[in-house]
Amino acid sequence: MTRTFSDARGPADPPGRPTPGERATVLGGFVLAVLATAWSAATGAGLEPVVAAWLAAGVWAALSSLALALRRGVRDRDRSAFGRCTLPDDTGTIDWSTRTGEYAYMRIAEENERLMRGD
Repeated sequence: MTRTFSDARGPADPPGRPTPGERATVLGGFVLAVLATAWSAATGAGLEPVVAAWLAAGVWAALSSLALALRRGVRDRDRSAFGRCTLPDDTGTIDWSTRTGEYAYMRIAEENERLMRGD
């Protein structure tokens, strides 16, 4: 098996695969939250520091994963993190009872017309 080198950074990773450093960056907040939970249980500090640590870990994971995906998209021109899903092609019949927002007035008008006809 041969390895290809993209540049001086080392072996080229397949596109879309996070490096171990990126994984550690994203999951590092949860490691700190586990340590804060153990510290709170050992000292009897209460539930508030634990809740704050877990909320901060979740926010850290979301923001750091977005930042790393953007960094990879700019630096390596790898936008696979943003293109993994396909948008549904919903050209079939629309169920007006579940539509809201822009088409809500049409559902209401259809219901009023049906009530006036006595259906």
